[in-house]
Amino acid sequence: MKLNRIQVKNFRLLRDVEVSLASNTTVVVGKNNCGKTSFAEVIRRFTNERLSRFELRDFSSQCAFEFANAFEQIRNGTAEHEVRKVLPFIEVRLFFKYDTNSPDVGPLSPFIIDLNEDCDEALVVMRYEAKSGQIDDLFSFNHYTDGMKIDQSRFLNDLSEGIPKHYSVKIWAEDPNDRENKREATYAEVENLLHTGFINAQRGLDDVTTKDSDVLAKVLEELFNAETTTSSKAPNISDQLTHAVASIQNEIDGDFKSIISSLLPSLKSLGYPGLGGTNLTTETKLDVRKLLSNHTKVRYEGSNGMLLPEAYNGLGMRNLIYILLQVVAFHRKYRNGATLGGLQILVIEEPEAHLHPQMQEVFIRQLDAIVDRMNDSQSEATDWPIQFIVSTHSSHIANEAKFEAIRYFTLDEDPLPDISSVASSTTIKSIESTCYKAKVKDLSVAAQAMPAANIGFLHQYLTQTRCDLFFADKAILIEGTCERLLLPVMCERIDELKDSPPLRSQYISTIEVGGAYAHIFIPLVRFLELPTLIITDIDPVDKPGGKKCYVHNGANTSNACIKSWFDDKAISVSQLQTQPEEKLHKDSVRLTYQCSEQKGGPCGRTFEDAFILANPAIFSVQPPQPDEAEKQAAEIASKYKKTTFALRFAVEQSDWETPKYIVDGLIWLAKQQLYSEGLSYTDFSKDD
Repeated sequence: MKLNRIQVKNFRLLRDVEVSLASNTTVVVGKNNCGKTSFAEVIRRFTNERLSRFELRDFSSQCAFEFANAFEQIRNGTAEHEVRKVLPFIEVRLFFKYDTNSPDVGPLSPFIIDLNEDCDEALVVMRYEAKSGQIDDLFSFNHYTDGMKIDQSRFLNDLSEGIPKHYSVKIWAEDPNDRENKREATYAEVENLLHTGFINAQRGLDDVTTKDSDVLAKVLEELFNAETTTSSKAPNISDQLTHAVASIQNEIDGDFKSIISSLLPSLKSLGYPGLGGTNLTTETKLDVRKLLSNHTKVRYEGSNGMLLPEAYNGLGMRNLIYILLQVVAFHRKYRNGATLGGLQILVIEEPEAHLHPQMQEVFIRQLDAIVDRMNDSQSEATDWPIQFIVSTHSSHIANEAKFEAIRYFTLDEDPLPDISSVASSTTIKSIESTCYKAKVKDLSVAAQAMPAANIGFLHQYLTQTRCDLFFADKAILIEGTCERLLLPVMCERIDELKDSPPLRSQYISTIEVGGAYAHIFIPLVRFLELPTLIITDIDPVDKPGGKKCYVHNGANTSNACIKSWFDDKAISVSQLQTQPEEKLHKDSVRLTYQCSEQKGGPCGRTFEDAFILANPAIFSVQPPQPDEAEKQAAEIASKYKKTTFALRFAVEQSDWETPKYIVDGLIWLAKQQLYSEGLSYTDFSKDD
């Protein structure tokens, strides 16, 4: 049995998303403020009855219009069952996949209500909605008269007070193939089926300024307490502790009594105990549980034999130990539980905190191996049914994870709802800023559309280069070293033009891939909807499959990316030089390659050639004929090592012009819509 997918509606940025889960570890990636934290939080809230409370600000921004619409319908006398259809709710739908041939599905059985023998999915629905018969009470605002215009601030304040009173969580099992086939369920049944744990990003490991930090010790205490109260070994452990404490208790009690006896003569001189008074004595009682509490310390052995407190170890190692102890505690909790038939989900937020890059890679690689070792250490035949959800901002973790296990969170515009049925004189006024919602991209879906060889290449390349595509606003794919070293300066020059949004204020991932492999990335960046510029070389050859040559002698191109882009292995150089602008970009991707600085002028075949031709005065390129200028530029470029060439103009010399083809490409990239620009959320949709 596995939790196969999770659907969320109307929780903060999660307006309407579906996240499929890998069978072992799912890695959630994406830029800040795109819904990753909300995804973990909504799971936490709905799977724990104590935390299943929501406020108005937990609803998606667009719900403000829907609440106003529902209120208007109430004022118009619409029946409650009709109003409920437009009244916002927060919902989580959990889809469990199971083996239809299994004779016992354990705690999942109350949620299997379909009669289809081929159906291998069970659905649990948990919805925070208006209580039955209380919609009128929710909107019982006595300060609004018929036809009175709604004041937005007052209306939202009224809702904020009313929602906790008139909303509650409702749970039911639902037939995945028939929404009308339902069975009411309870929190007890859900908690018996699904056990959730959370290792938060804020772990308190670095609080050592005013007091000793014993975070690890507290985890060990909890682990030991759980073991002594629920384990089959509990009676033996309890007896041993009681026996040990009893002997200490008797000795301390005797010492205390002797001290009191020695004090009695002095007390009698002060009139104690007086007539009818009783003598003072002592009784010592040691509580085993209180002895354990706040008295367990983790110590590290120093090189000189001295025991050092846990705060003396590095934050990275303490963070790693903390996560491992929490995983072990979660495993123990499952093994020592009353039933072993349920499923466990452990959400780990930002495990990379304080870890150096290599340790981050080892962590994600070894997570499944840790589970295997825990299963091997148990005598039970049943393996630990655990699934991990790891939320990260680390390119090292993202690139090391399996490609198909990555779920990419991004933002999309959320169009204003149709509220034409609400009279303009009485409706809540429109929100001026654009609303946004989270959108989830499942890379396993992208992988299905790619050749297996390309998937292997991408995963290997991303792992080796630590590519941060999943966290960038935009991307630039380049040929080699010169472009990589000079690109930051070129972006700075583009920003000085002030006719487009500044590139340096955007998070751009630059990837050195070469013309032979850039096209392999195109399906991925398109799937991610990531604005991407490909800067490549025109690579002229004298004939298809022939030798390289100057551009003016070129018949075709040998560049694999260009040929793939135009879907023409025999496209001519002359055709490339005359391609219209609209042919150079497709969706969110643009291709750029060498072109003449002015009509009829020379054209370089490489970046260095093009750079020289864009700066003829610096390099003393003088031939009046374009063909001769191309040859001279190539000869000058051949005298430089690529790194030397790039460093000279990136560091030493700044009075140069950027080649036209790169200028055109960077201006296009700068103007591409960036959803994170100018985001202005109301309290409704804040996402940490």
